[in-house]
Amino acid sequence: MNRPESSANGTQLCAVCRAKASQNCGGCGGIAYCTKEHQKQHWSIHKTQCKPYKVVYDEKFGRCMVACKNIKPGEIIFREKAIMTGPKQGCLPCCLTCYTSLENVEEASLFRCPGCNFPFCQEKCAKSSEHLSAECLILSRAKSHVTIDDMSKFHPIYLCILPLRCLLLKTTQPQLFQAFSELEHHNALRRQTEMWDVYQVNVVEFLRTMCGVQFSEEEIHSACGALDINSYEVRLFGHNNREALGVFTLASMMSHNCVSNTHHVIDANYQMTVRASVAIKEGEQIFASYTLPLEGTIVRRSVLRQSKLFECHCLRCSDPTECSSFLSALRCPKCPTGAVLPLRPLEEKDTPWQCSQCPYQLTAAIVNRIINKIKEKFEAIGPNDVEKFEEFLKRYAPLLHPNHYLFTGARQSLSQLYGRDERYILNTLTMDQLERKVSICQQLMAVADIVEPGLTRIRGVTLYEMHAPMLLMARKIFEAGHCTPTEFKEKVETVRSILSEATKILSLEDPSSSEGAMGRAAVQSLCQIQRWILTM
Repeated sequence: MNRPESSANGTQLCAVCRAKASQNCGGCGGIAYCTKEHQKQHWSIHKTQCKPYKVVYDEKFGRCMVACKNIKPGEIIFREKAIMTGPKQGCLPCCLTCYTSLENVEEASLFRCPGCNFPFCQEKCAKSSEHLSAECLILSRAKSHVTIDDMSKFHPIYLCILPLRCLLLKTTQPQLFQAFSELEHHNALRRQTEMWDVYQVNVVEFLRTMCGVQFSEEEIHSACGALDINSYEVRLFGHNNREALGVFTLASMMSHNCVSNTHHVIDANYQMTVRASVAIKEGEQIFASYTLPLEGTIVRRSVLRQSKLFECHCLRCSDPTECSSFLSALRCPKCPTGAVLPLRPLEEKDTPWQCSQCPYQLTAAIVNRIINKIKEKFEAIGPNDVEKFEEFLKRYAPLLHPNHYLFTGARQSLSQLYGRDERYILNTLTMDQLERKVSICQQLMAVADIVEPGLTRIRGVTLYEMHAPMLLMARKIFEAGHCTPTEFKEKVETVRSILSEATKILSLEDPSSSEGAMGRAAVQSLCQIQRWILTM
């Protein structure tokens, strides 16, 4: 780890004049200066090396990223532009340029590329330089064999687009291809999976036989594997449903942990910004999460096993309580306070489940049957059905721990449905319903703060969802004469504090996203509340 240059007696020296230095570079902590003027003067030289992280090799994790200095919550760790983007694997037909879904687009409204006959949302997209280069020529060789005419059905040809684009970097941008080729592909493990055969037919044989590309089978499989293991989902916002994958070679150096210490945002230009969500100490690893943090251990480990081909042994996965979040726990039917937990959570198929307060036990097979049946009921609930979510929480309360991931998922939906659903508009909610919304948000945050701590999207959104019902409740209580003006002002100050934190977190989101729009609304509400407080 680099340290500021020092004299024989340990005094830090300025990088410009070698005089006694009084301040370290705030970006990396690895260099020092005597004055701000010398720091500015030296920036053109230092900026390429100024990073708060470094990539190292670890016996357990392989290449990984560690902090070179203490990093504060919200501090940018790095920004990176995607080296390539493409359709999500398994997607329905979409535009190859902007990734707009073509599912509900009539044939007359599509634009077919004259070269390869692929459908696009408009002529401008079909004529993009990215497509009209080698990609169109290669795909055109197969157009007599491939027809995409039903936009409501998956077509396997979309599986080959992103691998092809990454392989074409070999001749168009060799440096980027070199970085891509160094990503882990796990070919030895992938040969044993069903997806290997899927890629063999729909990508390898299609590109080599139908399209006549000169890449070897191993090269194509390696590209498919590197994308499965390392690509990031890109949320694209606008009036159409759009989703894509992006390849970020630096972000791929962050190892996985089921309790991440970073938060990333990808903007409309496919630039990823990675920030610390919590304080990261010098020397600590910088982690991302490859799974949904609010899922239980069995679900998360299964996703990682199938999609990333590794067994997660992180602290959370190894802990029966999941860091005291109890996201997978069941209620004990024999005692009032016990939580039924796996004794050996890393052995999910064989471990007994036992109550934390009494000898009651269940086998892993019985637990799986119970959870699978309840999960079927949960997944059958419509996305906007407040009554069904509430009924679900009541019906299974005797079986599941209050924090169980299925309950947490129901609360995440309810936290936004109360106040937004047309039958539950905020201003029409009763006092009990307002209290219910606030209670749901508090329960949701109590869990999220354990498994997704710090300046995270879910905390920002949930704080925002809390502020309005709390303000309405305060007004109703005051107008009913149940609190003094001083007590009312204290309640409003609490709302202001909550909204202020929400504003801070949501300001880190992409402005074009729904969270970005929520952040702008939060700023307006905060200004109104601050003006209101001044009049009290």
